[in-house]
Amino acid sequence: MQLVGCFQDKNHEIRELASRAILKVAGTEMGRVIFVSNNLIEVTATLFFDEVKKIRENAYRTLLNLSEFTFGCQAVIDADILRVLVDKLIAEPEAEILVLILELMN
Repeated sequence: MQLVGCFQDKNHEIRELASRAILKVAGTEMGRVIFVSNNLIEVTATLFFDEVKKIRENAYRTLLNLSEFTFGCQAVIDADILRVLVDKLIAEPEAEILVLILELMN
């Protein structure tokens, strides 16, 4: 929860480090369970709108890690993230992130 609080920090380096740490958490089984049980999907999705490319990329990769398993995939769907992803397909200027968006939608 401390990491999630750092998502609002004005310093982009702190936000990037927090997003990188969350990405690592979502890469483990226990981390995925904690992620879903604490409803951290919507909070992480707020990083899709960050001005820093690497932070946005980390957010998409985090939800991709979470979606590798059925319960995580269902949690992403339940959080209505697909609607946000469709909007981001139109607005995202970075080609690499567009690929991540398409992977996550899949």
